[in-house]
Amino acid sequence: MTLAGFIGAAYLFLDSRAPAAPPSPAPSAAVYHSDGLSDAYDGFRVEPLSLPTDRGTTTVSLRVTGPGGPATDFQRIHTKPVHMYVLRDDLSGYQHLHPDVADGTWTAPVTITDGGAYRVYLEFVPHGRPAGPDGPEPTVLGVPFVIAGDTTMVPVPAPQAEDRSGPYTVRRLDGIADLTSGTQTALQFQVLRDGRPATLEPYLGAYAHLSNFEVRTQGLKHLHPLPADATGGAPADGVLSFHAAFAERGDKRMFLQFRADGAIREVAFTVFTT
Repeated sequence: MTLAGFIGAAYLFLDSRAPAAPPSPAPSAAVYHSDGLSDAYDGFRVEPLSLPTDRGTTTVSLRVTGPGGPATDFQRIHTKPVHMYVLRDDLSGYQHLHPDVADGTWTAPVTITDGGAYRVYLEFVPHGRPAGPDGPEPTVLGVPFVIAGDTTMVPVPAPQAEDRSGPYTVRRLDGIADLTSGTQTALQFQVLRDGRPATLEPYLGAYAHLSNFEVRTQGLKHLHPLPADATGGAPADGVLSFHAAFAERGDKRMFLQFRADGAIREVAFTVFTT
């Protein structure tokens, strides 16, 4: 055997004795995160066709385009294909709307009562998006608008343990405790009427909806309700639970909506995460 052949054979022998290379890690599942602070995300873009320019009741009209052109067909989440929100930059003037679509345009009536800088958010879930632990993550796009003139700014309220809407009192069960960012927890509220658990009615496929806005940025995150029991019925104790996991510390302003006695009720809470 030549010297070169001997060296080659020895190399092959030694290589066969070496430990196998560790397998390449499997690609992680895609993570979707959008908060309405941009007009484009994941191949989708929102274009404002009509935005409020003055106080009063008017119309918001938006067009969404996706990878294949105009986008009007989305998964129905909480019984609707698209959810629209309006909020002023001081975290006041919250509105949760459900636009109709015609000729590729999503349109909803909106009422503006004061001046200032506002943002309209559009939330939807494209078909084919994989479901995570809490269901498929929505895409949230947003565009700003400004109402000129005198403006009465509203300070963000300090954390409080309860809020009222008509005859209903809603209590946060952990009072005004701070939450820990990066930790999953259940945020719980109890709805009472005359000191007793209220009878709640379905609203958009659930017994309540909770929209969370970062105070510093106005970024939106829709918190997912947890079923009260295995049957999916109304909570007999009036307790509403939401899966809450926050990536960033700071103040959050949360708007809780529920239906009782045939009417939609709304309360708001300020929550701090450390």
